[in-house]
Amino acid sequence: MMADEAERVPPWQQGGWLDGHENIIYDILLRLPPKSVVRCRAVCKSWLRLASDHIFLVDHHRCQPSLPLLYFILDDVRDPDISEYRLEELDLHTNDNELQTVLGFSSHVNWWMPHGRERRLALHGSCDGVLLLSSDDSLYLYNPTTRHWGCLPPLHSDNTIAGFYWHRISDDYRVLYFRRHEDGKYCYYVMEAGTKRQRLVSRQVSLIHSSWPTKCARRTPPVLLHGNLHWPPVSSRPETIAVFDTVAEVLRFMLSPAVYVNSLFDSNVKLLDMDGVLAMSGSCREAIGDDGPSRVDLWFLEDYNDRVWVCKYRIELPVEDISRFHEFEDVWNAVVVSHEGDVLVDLWNRLLGYDREGNSVANLLCDCSLMEIGPHMLKRSLVPHALLGMNNHSPNKPPFL
Repeated sequence: MMADEAERVPPWQQGGWLDGHENIIYDILLRLPPKSVVRCRAVCKSWLRLASDHIFLVDHHRCQPSLPLLYFILDDVRDPDISEYRLEELDLHTNDNELQTVLGFSSHVNWWMPHGRERRLALHGSCDGVLLLSSDDSLYLYNPTTRHWGCLPPLHSDNTIAGFYWHRISDDYRVLYFRRHEDGKYCYYVMEAGTKRQRLVSRQVSLIHSSWPTKCARRTPPVLLHGNLHWPPVSSRPETIAVFDTVAEVLRFMLSPAVYVNSLFDSNVKLLDMDGVLAMSGSCREAIGDDGPSRVDLWFLEDYNDRVWVCKYRIELPVEDISRFHEFEDVWNAVVVSHEGDVLVDLWNRLLGYDREGNSVANLLCDCSLMEIGPHMLKRSLVPHALLGMNNHSPNKPPFL
């Protein structure tokens, strides 16, 4: 889907098909959100050509921010037997900090719970603006920006999705999943979205990463960078990061920075793609019995080949300020959500945002319940793909459209 780095050359350097005026328009369009780009196509034929060109769409996608996804259920519903479920994104760098709907639908209570065992809709991955979703026994690829989607073969209930990625060589989306065989070993398989082929790629004595029950979205999804999937360390192996080479299709390990990994959930540690650099955040508690972490450390892998980790930010959280809004006994968590070091704190129906200096940048009280900062990020994309040829007017569209 994404062009190779060697092909990512501004169009005015590829044959000079833009004049000086169009170069300016090109730069302006790059900085607009996707909805505005679509509207600009209606201005004139020249803008339509610019805003529809594949090179422009790839460049535009690269300029979009990676935003955190949030799950919640709206409380203001007239019918008590019906719930309004939402998947939304939040940009802390906008003036109003408003949530933007990615996916929303109404259905009976308990239709979608972010980490429940019984559910009919689950988010399993996010890659290049495309979401991997399951509904009942069906598996879908869905671009919430274009509202185009495609179907994948359903996975058996014994299988658990471990990763979702774009395969650079074949220009195809692929799903990495595993299941435990009778001999006790964990077998990893790859499903090729384009051909629907499924094949064995590895057998492991134990899981290489943390895992939640079958059909559940992963709490700590992998990060795709340099053609490799990377999983954060787990409490049983805090010194290593599991890596899957998506080209050679082999599993290996690399050293992780010295961070504390919570043995209960393995969710206080998270990997991020910080503008092409692998980063790891780790939340820490200074004293036993605290409701939540007092700081978040943000490490950067400055030299990928030599595995040189550097702690770039140590973000001290205003615990007293956060505690003022903490009305529940449950432990709260802090998550880094941007390459600038912004941190989100989830307090059930309130979101608090802080920059890397510990200054408040957001305080959102939502009329909802069971709010949760999801493990995935969304980077919007208008780039078309042959696998996502269906739109929301199709008769067999997914139930969430």
